Amino acid sequence: MMKCCCLIVFIFCTIGVSNGGILSRICIGTCGTKGVPCNETFGSDWSYNGRCCNDRPCCKFLKAPCVPEGTCPKGFKLLSNQTSSANCYYLSGLNAVSWNTAKDNCASTDGAYLWRPNTAQEANAVQNEFNIPDEYPIWTGANDVDNDGTFTFAIENGPFSFNDLPFGEDRSTNNQVCVFIEYDNLIWGWEKAPCTFVFRYICEYKLRVCP
Repeated sequence: MMKCCCLIVFIFCTIGVSNGGILSRICIGTCGTKGVPCNETFGSDWSYNGRCCNDRPCCKFLKAPCVPEGTCPKGFKLLSNQTSSANCYYLSGLNAVSWNTAKDNCASTDGAYLWRPNTAQEANAVQNEFNIPDEYPIWTGANDVDNDGTFTFAIENGPFSFNDLPFGEDRSTNNQVCVFIEYDNLIWGWEKAPCTFVFRYICEYKLRVCP
């Protein structure tokens, strides 16, 4: 019976690939459970490989490339204030794109994902590092693109809820499914917008230093 269940899951993944028809949707590894971070299921060395198995997140156990000490992947940089975060970050510059394009652009660097702001201190440090103006929307990875009522962070796959924000305030006034933040009136606000809107974005990379 157990072998039969596994076979069914594999078939679902294969169907997802054939319908998607693009390399980024190839299902490699085991399908995860939405709302459970991939690193809790597969360990800290997972990587994202699109969505499969009826649109559930799919993760693969694979170590992200390490980098020499004190360096980041090309185009990324460490924050001057690393007490707020020791990760690497990339700002899209003047390149404003849709949420899906932002997500895919971040994922094109192995181990990187669309920004998951965890604290106000981190967000402030990123804003200062890249000179992001006030009232300037920035895409985050938070989304409910499968419209099941549960928000998660793309690629990184951690949970997100407007009822339990990591910091800042809820400024959402609509039922859209892609989430951005902006700094206004001395506080960060989380808002929802159509995923087709074009904003700047930040990619985050959890630094893994080579031994």
